Amino acid sequence: MAIGFLTAFPMSLALMFGITDIDAVLNSSLPSAEVFYQITRSRGIVTFMMCWVILLLYMALTGQWVTSGRMAWAFSRDRGVPFSEYFSHVSVHRGFPVRATVLAIIFCCLYGLLYLASTTAFNSIVTGAVVYLNITYAVPQGILFMRGRVKSLPARAFNLGAVGYICNFLAPILATIMGTFICFPPQLPVTLSNMNYTPVILVGLFCVILGLWFTRGSKFTGPKIDWELLNLTA
Repeated sequence: MAIGFLTAFPMSLALMFGITDIDAVLNSSLPSAEVFYQITRSRGIVTFMMCWVILLLYMALTGQWVTSGRMAWAFSRDRGVPFSEYFSHVSVHRGFPVRATVLAIIFCCLYGLLYLASTTAFNSIVTGAVVYLNITYAVPQGILFMRGRVKSLPARAFNLGAVGYICNFLAPILATIMGTFICFPPQLPVTLSNMNYTPVILVGLFCVILGLWFTRGSKFTGPKIDWELLNLTA
């Protein structure tokens, strides 16, 4: 995290101070290239920087696919998705869940192609994922605040004590406020082309989750946690 901050923060400052025409960046088909050009005024340097960014993205794809594959495998192992028996298989020869990883790769590729079809739909799904991620953070925090940290949490090395209740109280409130503002339209008047479709994505995904719950809820086993072993290692 420290390395990421020390490298990303100075670059962010340089980009913000180097932009001279924000409208050109917003209207550009490739905003990152436009930002690099406004800073350097050299097409050669812009080409090198964009190739460098593409190389970094390709290097990050492997970790993204492996992580997504492990998450898909874990959910399949707990029988939370259709065809769980098939996707929870772990290859004996390769020592990792090949089927779940291939499923994650196909999903990521199809999701990336959506950007070519509609940037509005792509951005709405990305924003919806951020809102859902905040919800997954806020719900456990609210449960801890209502039930009590002593009853709900195991023994651990890093214990905030009473200060933890402040985090548990503020997290749902801040997540609700931020989620509400994220769902607002970006500009007025609202039209079909500039509408914020994040609420539509949220409702749609919620319906999918409800459908999975009613169809797979009885088969879902949940993660098996050895609390005694976890307490011993704390």
